[in-house]
Amino acid sequence: MTIRTGTCGSNRDSGQANLFMLIGLTISLIAILLLFVRVGNANNLRSDAQTAADASALAAAGVARDHAARALADDEIPYSRLYDPAEGRTAAEHYAAQNGATVEQIRASDDSQGNVGNIVRVEIQTKSCQRELQKDGSRHWSDAACTESDDPDAETSHSGNASAIAEVVMPECEYAFGGSEIVGLTCDGEQVQGFAHAQQLIDVRLTDSEGKYIYKPLGNALAFAPSRGENPS
Repeated sequence: MTIRTGTCGSNRDSGQANLFMLIGLTISLIAILLLFVRVGNANNLRSDAQTAADASALAAAGVARDHAARALADDEIPYSRLYDPAEGRTAAEHYAAQNGATVEQIRASDDSQGNVGNIVRVEIQTKSCQRELQKDGSRHWSDAACTESDDPDAETSHSGNASAIAEVVMPECEYAFGGSEIVGLTCDGEQVQGFAHAQQLIDVRLTDSEGKYIYKPLGNALAFAPSRGENPS
């Protein structure tokens, strides 16, 4: 007589276990995929926000650069009051809007007792945001985009926030004299040929830190230069 063992039942149990394991792995993979989608979207928000902040800060600092360039074009070496807060905010808001963001805060500073304003810091917030999942499961995982009724500042939403600092770096300039009269300006070894050329001589770049002093935009003087025909030496 041949005795058969109960292999059918064990095979069936093994098959069910494998099925449950396959379902569990599938659910885990879906969960990981959803996490990556949301994390990726959040990273995109941060990236877009930083791009907007960088552009806004450079634009605001460009106002100080342009004021300095006008002074150089007029044969004057600029020493103070380069930044105009109203012009700077307008420029920053323009570039923030082009990058889908709004300006939250902007301030100028320098390392010259607050008299120059050659460093500008801008904080922005993107208009787009990501809606967070709800614990009660009332929001589908793919329901991430905010609507007009959603508040980007609410705890249920995540928006892109970023800040950037831009600095205006002036070239080394000195007056060129013809006899006892000023005949022009030389900056970094180049004679200033006009406003556009002066702009090229002034560097505007992103930096990591603000100046020591908050800018105090008092007075209207943008530059100091010796009187025409007067040799300071």
